[in-house]
Amino acid sequence: MKVIDFEAHFFTNDSVDYLKKRDLFPLLEVTGKVDSYKLRFSESVSLPHPKRLMDGLLDLGQGRISQMDQDGVDIQILSMTVPSGIECLDNPDATLLARDANDELSSAIKANSGRFKGFAAINPHDPLSGVKELERATKQLGFVGWLTHSNFGQNEYLDEQKFWPLLEAAESLHVPIYLHPSVPVIPEYTKYGFASAGAGFGFQFDSALCLMRMILAGIFDKFPKLIIILGHLGEAMPFLMERLDFIYRWHDMPYGKDKPRLDRLPSQVLKENVYITTSGRYYQPALEYVIKAMGEEKILFATDYPMEEMWDAVSFVKDSTLPTTTITKICETNARVFGLI
Repeated sequence: MKVIDFEAHFFTNDSVDYLKKRDLFPLLEVTGKVDSYKLRFSESVSLPHPKRLMDGLLDLGQGRISQMDQDGVDIQILSMTVPSGIECLDNPDATLLARDANDELSSAIKANSGRFKGFAAINPHDPLSGVKELERATKQLGFVGWLTHSNFGQNEYLDEQKFWPLLEAAESLHVPIYLHPSVPVIPEYTKYGFASAGAGFGFQFDSALCLMRMILAGIFDKFPKLIIILGHLGEAMPFLMERLDFIYRWHDMPYGKDKPRLDRLPSQVLKENVYITTSGRYYQPALEYVIKAMGEEKILFATDYPMEEMWDAVSFVKDSTLPTTTITKICETNARVFGLI
């Protein structure tokens, strides 16, 4: 069985240099230790990036492949990650950094035949050039989709109609959008720093908010074949599945009278348009529930490397008590729909 990793991240040296020079958030702050930084999302939210993590993010070559070989990962679909997403950087700078990152990733894919694939980095604030970059990344560079983040700063989410040309392009190109978490812009999430705003809590609920806004905006009625990938066992959405439909099932309830009109229930959209990855969540009862709720054909393997250890992700799935047929679907055969095998 091949193991195909749908979430693995990288930096570029240009992005590091850019973030070190920034006076506004997000930025990289040198800590005083060699090649060690603090990622500053905001005044109250930051995350240490020690040398070992930075080395992993910057490695698009043999070091990463050796780690993949050691831990049993055959293919990584790599995605550019910067604080809060490239979408929160200054508009012209984000366009250039995204294009340069896509070019650098393309070179790494060519140099390491068969081991790497790519999700494009796109600046959504210039939708027309963003569409062109997505077309270039998928048609010319051979990338498999677009990874974007759960908010674009300043209370901007992907449901806003100015971003719809990018959604239309993804649907027409038959490529998925990996919706990756970001630090919430809602200030109540940030009171306790990364503990409340980051991976343990705020990340998943900001991603869930973004997807729910997309559903209620009618995006999946307008673009019924649009595919979204959610990491971390679905960013809490599968666990809310029945509740998401509440106001659509009770037509005589007064608090449901002003609900947006939808062609399908939110749970139907979730089941039909969304894939779920295993990244960063290592609790088998939760995995078993998500498989039951979504269907085993909708579950993909992911590591979140180097933010998480590859071996932890691999052993969690391969050493689980799931049937071998289910493990094979998660690690390999479900990736067929994206043309990866």
